[in-house]
Amino acid sequence: MVNWLKHPFRSGSNQESSKNPFLNNIGKKVLALVIAISLWLVANLQHDVEKNIAIDVNYANLPPGLVVVNNPPEKLNLRVRGPRSQLSSITSQNMLFTIDLSNISSGMSKFEIGTDQITPPRDVQVTGISPAEIKIEADRLAKKKVKVEPSIGPAETGYEIVGKPEVSPSTASIEGPKNLLSKINSITTDPVSVKGEKSKFTIEVPLRSPYSIVKISGDNTVKVTVDIEEKTLEKEFNDLNISFINFKDYDYETNGNISTELAFEGPFSIINNLSSKDIELFVDGSDINKSNQNKNYTLKVGVNYPYKDILKLKKQLPKTIDIKLN
Repeated sequence: MVNWLKHPFRSGSNQESSKNPFLNNIGKKVLALVIAISLWLVANLQHDVEKNIAIDVNYANLPPGLVVVNNPPEKLNLRVRGPRSQLSSITSQNMLFTIDLSNISSGMSKFEIGTDQITPPRDVQVTGISPAEIKIEADRLAKKKVKVEPSIGPAETGYEIVGKPEVSPSTASIEGPKNLLSKINSITTDPVSVKGEKSKFTIEVPLRSPYSIVKISGDNTVKVTVDIEEKTLEKEFNDLNISFINFKDYDYETNGNISTELAFEGPFSIINNLSSKDIELFVDGSDINKSNQNKNYTLKVGVNYPYKDILKLKKQLPKTIDIKLN
């Protein structure tokens, strides 16, 4: 083997050859294999194949005062044919198709695209193209002043927005296609969150264009003032027990079953937590004079409840109870 490495194209000894015929002229065989593989690679690399590629479309020289209002394709799909080595080097970065818009006017323009308009690399042929026609719709640029409508999120539970939010400035200037601007009477702001807000506040927020093609001219922010107040709620309680106090050892009776109804009004944070356990109804018998021959009394029903300086008792039934001494 050492001898073969020194002389790869010289046959080995007769003894080695007789033992392994494959080793006969091994150097020539390896060289022949390398040449065969090289010829196969060259033949395949030069063989024509077809491939689909996408290239970018560049829209150039749009006349001043015009704006494209449709969405023309950003890429062309090509069917190309040529040597594999050439096609493998084609990318969307090294092939670009430009459409000259310098002669278009307001309205619809059509551009037919033929395979002869594409300049491919050497030895490459364009056999197909899609789309074969591109439509460009243009409109005149216009400006318009419109009203700003703030977008306000919901208030927290128990709170509410009082009145209409204020916006400063109340109008904004927009720029875009004339026909589209004629349909726009107002624009909105980004959503204003009032989460966690419990009083009047002011915040600066960006304006939001209704269409990507419509631009906001000048300052694109406004100040929005929102007045937040706690809700005033009403809560009812029915069939509460009435306590009879200071009746000593009097034997008395009332006019049958007494049905009670109470209603309170107050701020959400207080009235929402108000329960029947916080309320006491009572009739005080302190003014009854047993020595008096009068056996019938009309006594006032008193009500005890917390936050009397804040909560209002809007409804009370009954307000009095008839008592008869036995």
